[in-house]
Amino acid sequence: MPASNGHASGGTTGTPNGLAEIAADLLNGERQLNGSRAVDDQELYAAIEAVLIVATEPVPADVLASVTAAPIASVAVICDELAAEYAAAGRGFTVVRIAGGYQMQSAASCSEYVERFVGGRRSGRLSAAAMETLAVVAYKQPISRAQISAIRGVNADGVVRTLADQGYIAEIGRDPGPGNASLLGTTDLFLERLGFDDLDDLPSLAELDVEPDEVEAMDRLAATRSG
Repeated sequence: MPASNGHASGGTTGTPNGLAEIAADLLNGERQLNGSRAVDDQELYAAIEAVLIVATEPVPADVLASVTAAPIASVAVICDELAAEYAAAGRGFTVVRIAGGYQMQSAASCSEYVERFVGGRRSGRLSAAAMETLAVVAYKQPISRAQISAIRGVNADGVVRTLADQGYIAEIGRDPGPGNASLLGTTDLFLERLGFDDLDDLPSLAELDVEPDEVEAMDRLAATRSG
């Protein structure tokens, strides 16, 4: 299972797994586990593993709890214990907390082999311009296309469209000012690809290779907003 498996966030609504719909049904009592028996620990571990294996996106702890009828705290502990168990056994996969949920991923120790397997797909990597634009959106969201272009010093419309088409950014609101410009933000897919649980995990700008002029422009934008 490759590690590279979206915060705008529309959350999980409308996703291939239908996690939001499943959770809603469970909470509304439309789907229930057979209440005639309790799920023992071994079955609970197996159930969580099975759900994570078939999931194509991170599964929130509350959804796992609803599906297995287990407390959310227990789900978190079990996912941590599964990760430790896989690591101790030297397995080629693990469980990680990412983008607000849990997901099965390939182990970091096997990255070389996974990269060989998916090597032919590397052409899909983002360009330097796309990475710079994505960084601007990530650190200054919500942000408009015009503000992105002002920070980067070039027209960023084409790059913004590319990032939106690939699912890394999306509209998350509208500017209340004249024109009601679309405001953009990152998606859960962005968090997944970077291996972050939430935006608080982003490194500081000082740790990134971002052009000084762009950092200054971002600072000016922040000062304008706060004023």
